[in-house]
Amino acid sequence: MTSDENPGMSLENILIVTGEMDHMNELLKHNAREKSGLSAQEMIDTVINPLLDELEDYIRSEVSAPQDTDFLKTVVHEWIRSKLND
Repeated sequence: MTSDENPGMSLENILIVTGEMDHMNELLKHNAREKSGLSAQEMIDTVINPLLDELEDYIRSEVSAPQDTDFLKTVVHEWIRSKLND
């Protein structure tokens, strides 16, 4: 994202433009393995939404103004990597 792009970009769009969607899917699958046996709705409520909310909050805390895609990729990639290593 550059300064002339929409600073209100959705989390989904950020994951797409940074190329981190597959990496995020890896994290979601990793955390879902620990919750086997949950219904689909329980998985959404206890794994997927909390992780997406946490990533969104993290991006907001780290990115105070529109940034280029490389910077956003670094922020998102490092957060996902840290969560996979927890």
